[in-house]
Amino acid sequence: MDYHIQLNRYIDFTLGILIFVTGLSYTEHPLGSSVIRLVMVAILILALIRHVNFNQYKFVIYLIMIEIVIPLILIIFGVYNLNTSQSLMYMVIFSLYLLLDICLADFYRRISLHRFINVWQVSITILLAFLAIIYRGINLNLKYLFSLTISNQRYGDFLLAQRYGMGFKNVNTLALFSTILLVCSLYNLINRRLLILSFVDIVMSSIFILNAESRTPFVLIIILIFCYFISLIRRKKIKFYVKNIILCLETLFASIFTYMFITGNTSNFYSVIDNFSSRRLSYGTSAISYLRSVGNIFWGVGPLNSSFIPEKIFGNTITLDNSLEYYVFTVGLLGCVLIFVCLLLIFFKINKSGSDLGFIISTFYFTYSIFENTIFLPVSVVSLFCLTIIFSVLEDYNARKIIDDSYNYLQ
Repeated sequence: MDYHIQLNRYIDFTLGILIFVTGLSYTEHPLGSSVIRLVMVAILILALIRHVNFNQYKFVIYLIMIEIVIPLILIIFGVYNLNTSQSLMYMVIFSLYLLLDICLADFYRRISLHRFINVWQVSITILLAFLAIIYRGINLNLKYLFSLTISNQRYGDFLLAQRYGMGFKNVNTLALFSTILLVCSLYNLINRRLLILSFVDIVMSSIFILNAESRTPFVLIIILIFCYFISLIRRKKIKFYVKNIILCLETLFASIFTYMFITGNTSNFYSVIDNFSSRRLSYGTSAISYLRSVGNIFWGVGPLNSSFIPEKIFGNTITLDNSLEYYVFTVGLLGCVLIFVCLLLIFFKINKSGSDLGFIISTFYFTYSIFENTIFLPVSVVSLFCLTIIFSVLEDYNARKIIDDSYNYLQ
């Protein structure tokens, strides 16, 4: 068998194991999956890094400066002193997963992004089927579950009214994996790939989402459908302008949301957004109040693991599920602005590249960050999925731009 075919299958299989054990690590019985996950990450990086052209990824230098270099300087000068060992550990994991995203993006850009999505779909299908058999308890009264989800009556004493996590410690994690499975299945169904499996997965993931009674997937799917119709616009110039209007709306929302949770302005609009985001806005305001008492809102408290903050700092009384809130709390207002400027510039280049898949996944990535902390977050399932596609599209655009510039120069 050809060496390249063997390598491709080896990478697919290793990535599939990584996805499976990552999901397993969030359950009540992780079975040592956290260690296996790090081993799989190391194997993938070692197998792929020598093929990567890092000249195509110069934009990650900004992320490294914001998340590693500047925090290290601030730790040395004593600005960050809230559990610096945890901050240093976070920086190592951040570097490792950023490198993994780059390696996977470079590999699947050359092979096929369709293949990357297929690996995710098959792996999550096996994961959720395995958990469904082990933990059982799935409720098929879907109309009832849907009504509870919409009305937000999800925590009643009646057993069928309660949210179900199917082994996951957090029911939103079931919704997260199910949503990614739904996205992959819809993508393959539209592109007429894995038709039978995709149809089964759409039904299965929808059932799991309703059992988790999470409202986030409904918002995401509506936005993705809207983005899909934008991708059908034939005139490239009009499509480019419409995509950038969406980008401007994302920027505007991020700015308003940040202003509201920092100022704690309890207006009617604040209440509407707070209810829509399941109290994520008020949690952010509480976190900023704490930040002002222990540190500086301009610099934050330093990079920290997203699960360490609610457990060790807030004693599980406050969660920071929103990426904007997380970055203001950890790297301060300055770091948050720089992170999101970098993100939005990447999105602009994605739009400029003309990739419809890149546009849809970028919008999905940003929208998910409103409800869960995902943006450039190490070990985040959404980041691993989305950033690989985003980086791949971006690298492809940069490579084509270099070729076009070279051609124009020769002319």
